[in-house]
Amino acid sequence: MILAALVPLLSTAAAAVPMDELIRKEQASVDNEAVVVYGGKVGNLQAVFFLEWSGVGNPVSGYYFHPARGRAKTYKLEGSNPKEGVLNLKEFTVGKNGAVAESANCRLTKNVEGNRIVWKGIMNNTDGRKIPIEFSRPR
Repeated sequence: MILAALVPLLSTAAAAVPMDELIRKEQASVDNEAVVVYGGKVGNLQAVFFLEWSGVGNPVSGYYFHPARGRAKTYKLEGSNPKEGVLNLKEFTVGKNGAVAESANCRLTKNVEGNRIVWKGIMNNTDGRKIPIEFSRPR
Protein backbone atom coordinates (compact mmCIF):
# COMPACT_ATOMS: atom_id res chain seq x y z
CA MET A 1 0.00 0.00 0.00
CA ILE A 2 1.17 3.49 -0.83
CA LEU A 3 0.92 4.73 2.78
CA ALA A 4 3.50 2.37 4.16
CA ALA A 5 5.89 2.96 1.28
CA LEU A 6 5.70 6.74 1.38
CA VAL A 7 6.06 7.75 5.00
CA PRO A 8 9.62 9.07 5.24
CA LEU A 9 10.65 10.69 8.50
CA LEU A 10 9.90 14.38 8.97
CA SER A 11 11.87 16.56 11.36
CA THR A 12 9.99 18.53 13.99
CA ALA A 13 11.34 21.72 12.36
CA ALA A 14 9.27 21.08 9.21
CA ALA A 15 6.52 23.48 10.26
CA ALA A 16 9.02 26.35 10.02
CA VAL A 17 10.15 25.39 6.48
CA PRO A 18 8.46 27.33 3.63
CA MET A 19 5.88 25.10 1.92
CA ASP A 20 7.54 25.01 -1.54
CA GLU A 21 10.84 23.99 0.04
CA LEU A 22 9.08 21.28 2.05
CA ILE A 23 7.33 20.05 -1.13
CA ARG A 24 10.67 19.81 -2.98
CA LYS A 25 12.28 17.88 -0.11
CA GLU A 26 9.35 15.50 0.22
CA GLN A 27 9.17 14.94 -3.56
CA ALA A 28 12.89 14.13 -3.61
CA SER A 29 12.34 11.49 -0.89
CA VAL A 30 9.59 9.69 -2.84
CA ASP A 31 10.85 6.71 -4.83
CA ASN A 32 7.70 6.28 -6.95
CA GLU A 33 7.58 8.64 -9.94
CA ALA A 34 3.77 8.36 -10.11
CA VAL A 35 3.52 10.11 -6.71
CA VAL A 36 3.26 13.89 -6.75
CA VAL A 37 3.70 16.00 -3.61
CA TYR A 38 1.53 19.08 -3.08
CA GLY A 39 1.37 21.71 -0.36
CA GLY A 40 -1.82 23.37 0.78
CA LYS A 41 -4.42 23.73 3.47
CA VAL A 42 -7.36 21.91 4.96
CA GLY A 43 -9.33 24.68 6.58
CA ASN A 44 -6.72 26.89 8.24
CA LEU A 45 -4.14 24.13 8.77
CA GLN A 46 -1.22 23.68 6.39
CA ALA A 47 -1.02 20.21 4.88
CA VAL A 48 1.32 18.16 2.71
CA PHE A 49 -0.37 15.81 0.22
CA PHE A 50 1.09 12.75 -1.50
CA LEU A 51 -1.03 11.63 -4.46
CA GLU A 52 -0.41 8.71 -6.79
CA TRP A 53 -1.90 9.43 -10.20
CA SER A 54 -2.74 6.79 -12.79
CA GLY A 55 -4.07 9.19 -15.44
CA VAL A 56 -7.46 10.71 -16.24
CA GLY A 57 -10.28 8.24 -15.63
CA ASN A 58 -8.22 6.11 -13.28
CA PRO A 59 -7.93 5.79 -9.50
CA VAL A 60 -6.00 8.25 -7.36
CA SER A 61 -4.66 7.31 -3.94
CA GLY A 62 -2.44 8.80 -1.30
CA TYR A 63 -2.46 10.56 2.02
CA TYR A 64 -1.87 13.88 3.72
CA PHE A 65 -0.70 15.18 7.06
CA HIS A 66 -0.42 18.50 8.85
CA PRO A 67 3.28 19.47 9.33
CA ALA A 68 2.52 21.32 12.56
CA ARG A 69 1.18 18.06 14.02
CA GLY A 70 3.80 15.76 12.52
CA ARG A 71 3.12 12.42 10.86
CA ALA A 72 1.60 10.74 13.87
CA LYS A 73 -1.80 11.50 12.33
CA THR A 74 -2.16 10.89 8.60
CA TYR A 75 -5.32 10.88 6.52
CA LYS A 76 -5.67 8.31 3.76
CA LEU A 77 -7.10 9.48 0.42
CA GLU A 78 -8.76 7.39 -2.31
CA GLY A 79 -10.68 8.54 -5.32
CA SER A 80 -10.64 9.26 -9.01
CA ASN A 81 -9.73 11.81 -11.64
CA PRO A 82 -12.85 11.19 -13.80
CA LYS A 83 -12.03 13.93 -16.31
CA GLU A 84 -9.39 16.59 -16.83
CA GLY A 85 -9.58 19.20 -14.08
CA VAL A 86 -11.82 17.23 -11.68
CA LEU A 87 -10.72 15.24 -8.65
CA ASN A 88 -13.02 13.28 -6.33
CA LEU A 89 -11.46 12.05 -3.11
CA LYS A 90 -12.63 10.20 -0.02
CA GLU A 91 -10.73 10.85 3.19
CA PHE A 92 -10.21 8.05 5.68
CA THR A 93 -9.03 8.63 9.22
CA VAL A 94 -6.65 6.06 10.63
CA GLY A 95 -7.17 5.70 14.37
CA LYS A 96 -4.52 4.91 16.94
CA ASN A 97 -5.71 1.30 16.96
CA GLY A 98 -5.21 1.08 13.18
CA ALA A 99 -8.91 1.06 12.35
CA VAL A 100 -9.78 3.02 9.20
CA ALA A 101 -13.06 4.92 8.84
CA GLU A 102 -14.34 7.17 6.06
CA SER A 103 -14.39 10.72 7.39
CA ALA A 104 -15.03 13.01 4.38
CA ASN A 105 -15.72 13.38 0.66
CA CYS A 106 -13.97 16.04 -1.40
CA ARG A 107 -14.58 17.40 -4.87
CA LEU A 108 -11.82 19.58 -6.26
CA THR A 109 -11.25 21.43 -9.51
CA LYS A 110 -7.93 22.30 -11.10
CA ASN A 111 -6.74 25.73 -12.18
CA VAL A 112 -3.41 27.00 -13.39
CA GLU A 113 -2.55 30.14 -11.46
CA GLY A 114 0.67 31.71 -12.71
CA ASN A 115 3.31 29.01 -12.45
CA ARG A 116 1.27 26.76 -10.14
CA ILE A 117 -1.15 23.89 -10.59
CA VAL A 118 -3.85 24.50 -7.98
CA TRP A 119 -6.61 22.14 -6.81
CA LYS A 120 -9.43 23.72 -4.77
CA GLY A 121 -12.67 22.40 -3.36
CA ILE A 122 -14.76 21.59 -0.34
CA MET A 123 -14.28 18.77 2.12
CA ASN A 124 -17.68 17.48 3.25
CA ASN A 125 -17.02 15.74 6.55
CA THR A 126 -19.24 12.90 7.71
CA ASP A 127 -20.08 14.97 10.82
CA GLY A 128 -21.65 17.68 8.61
CA ARG A 129 -18.79 20.19 8.58
CA LYS A 130 -17.80 21.73 5.24
CA ILE A 131 -14.14 22.74 5.13
CA PRO A 132 -12.24 24.41 2.29
CA ILE A 133 -9.39 22.31 0.92
CA GLU A 134 -6.72 23.33 -1.53
CA PHE A 135 -3.30 22.17 -2.60
CA SER A 136 -0.83 23.17 -5.26
CA ARG A 137 2.60 22.61 -6.70
CA PRO A 138 4.88 24.42 -9.11
CA ARG A 139 4.26 23.56 -12.79
